[in-house]
Amino acid sequence: MNYIFVDESGDPGKPYKTVGGKRVFTGASKFYIVTALPIDSEELFSIEQKLTAIKHKYKFKKEIKSTIIPLAMYKDLLGIFNELNVKVYFRLINKETYKGKFAVDGNKKLHNVFDEYNLVKTVYFALKERGFKYSEVVIDRAERRLLNGKFDNFNRYLLQKTNTKMARTVDFVTHANSEYVYLMQMSDLVCGAIKDHFTGKNENLKKVVKRNLLRKVW
Repeated sequence: MNYIFVDESGDPGKPYKTVGGKRVFTGASKFYIVTALPIDSEELFSIEQKLTAIKHKYKFKKEIKSTIIPLAMYKDLLGIFNELNVKVYFRLINKETYKGKFAVDGNKKLHNVFDEYNLVKTVYFALKERGFKYSEVVIDRAERRLLNGKFDNFNRYLLQKTNTKMARTVDFVTHANSEYVYLMQMSDLVCGAIKDHFTGKNENLKKVVKRNLLRKVW
């Protein structure tokens, strides 16, 4: 079985609006980052083993989040990608220079055009490069993807964009709480490292992962 674990940093909101001819910032994040971790069953087992060992080493019992774990533990966890030679795919958008759409789709086909488009593009690229078929995509349960209390519209959009009549790359889409999914937490760590690098908060975390293992989606 193949899996792809997806996480995001930032929000899909427009960073500014125009008031009286002047640009006024809205408080939305400057950057939006999507990370996708495509792995097979063997890689999943190996990552979970190493992650559990590191949690025991630091006596850390909470959910692993980039914003709360000790720096040394953060670096050890990122080192797992190097040990297992596992690639992580990411798409980073500076929303101040972004030329695409931010608005909600008026036809209600998607809940948030910006969010769904960029997430699915990242997933598609990662699956294609790894040559995965019949995969399960596991994504955090973001409220902005809910329409009438269901994820059906988003799931349909993702399946349409990743599958063709000749090849089925995605079989299932699961919306999960990252608290219970270790591999989503690993994706979150990469998101956090990339964000800290581009915001200048910590430029060294991203460098822990070998450059050839961080694949940027344009």
